[in-house]
Amino acid sequence: MKLSIPSNWQNDLVGSLNLSNVDEFYGKLNSDILGGGRPSNISPYVSKNKIQEEIQKIHQKGCRFNYLLNSTCLDNQELSIFFQKKILKLLDSLTKINVDSVTVSLVSVLKIIKNKYPQLKINVSTMAQVDTPDKARFWEDLGAEKITLYEVSVNRNFELLKKIRKATNCKLQLIANNGCLHECPFTVNHGLLCSHASQRNHVSKGFVLDFYRIFCSYLRIKDPVNFIRADWIRPEDIRYYEDLGIDSIKLVNRGMTTDALKNIVNAYSNREYDGNLMDLFPSPSKNLNFNKRNLWHIFYYFFHPKLVNIFKLLKIKNMFDYLEKSVYIDNKKLNGFLLSLQDKNCGSTLCDNCLFCKKITDQAVKINVDLNVVKKIEEVINDFISGNLFRYLKNENTTD
Repeated sequence: MKLSIPSNWQNDLVGSLNLSNVDEFYGKLNSDILGGGRPSNISPYVSKNKIQEEIQKIHQKGCRFNYLLNSTCLDNQELSIFFQKKILKLLDSLTKINVDSVTVSLVSVLKIIKNKYPQLKINVSTMAQVDTPDKARFWEDLGAEKITLYEVSVNRNFELLKKIRKATNCKLQLIANNGCLHECPFTVNHGLLCSHASQRNHVSKGFVLDFYRIFCSYLRIKDPVNFIRADWIRPEDIRYYEDLGIDSIKLVNRGMTTDALKNIVNAYSNREYDGNLMDLFPSPSKNLNFNKRNLWHIFYYFFHPKLVNIFKLLKIKNMFDYLEKSVYIDNKKLNGFLLSLQDKNCGSTLCDNCLFCKKITDQAVKINVDLNVVKKIEEVINDFISGNLFRYLKNENTTD
């Protein structure tokens, strides 16, 4: 089984990794006309010249490069000749810098690429939510070489994965370390938020406050069983997916520091990790822009005093910093968990009627969070809902 790993565009990344199990790197500009699955504010800035330079390094190491065009919404602009010309211009530039493949979420974008750039191999994003044999066959028939399956629905369902594998001949890929909620109810909304927050010339201009990630953090801290119910695949367990015929594992995300990515890639290459499973998940402290204190980037994307209360915004940052240091998931205590889960029929069973994950949570998860912190998270969520996050005075007229 091969690995698909992110590029953070840092000079020290490609040369510092064990690439024996790596098939491809993936990444993109931190904003372009289509956008993608990560907001610009958590993605490192990179020029096209730098991308070309990194692709050359990647090819020299015997790996391929995949450019992400996986936005789930283009405001219907893709249906106009004016915007299609912009798409073609971007694709022209990608072929010139020797991109090997692209990842898409929209059928219209796939068809444009197939028509004009048949040399580009096409991957289907998890944001297309492929989670049945029929959906997988649909995309394969359109010409997809590889499909990244919808991890929140399929990662823990071996029977479903077997059926999808049997129905298709294309390559199948799973994301291992996103850690999304079980059957997450707001992946569609979150995908749309990320798409628009990484589109050049969008009305938001890259500014976004990720309500869904905050609410997700709240649900986990309020009920820690959500850490175990999540869709992660441990390094020790990828062999079971290999046996099912899954071709590759995708690791996230492209905004992290080289040290963080190196730790994650090593764990999945070695198929073992002794420590806190949270080390392998994305988090603000691992983000390149925050870790390196990229003041220009932070100022450009977050300092918008006319749009948001800056002081309340700092409260959100402090909240994430605190929460990240407060959770420990003992990876070794999860040995055998995945196989034991297979007879629980998670897809059609109410979690509260099973309690298996609750038992594992008690054994493997340690959380040291003051109840006052939970209340502070609730205050942040209420500030979103009430609009107080966007004003300085409670009685301020927001219609002016």
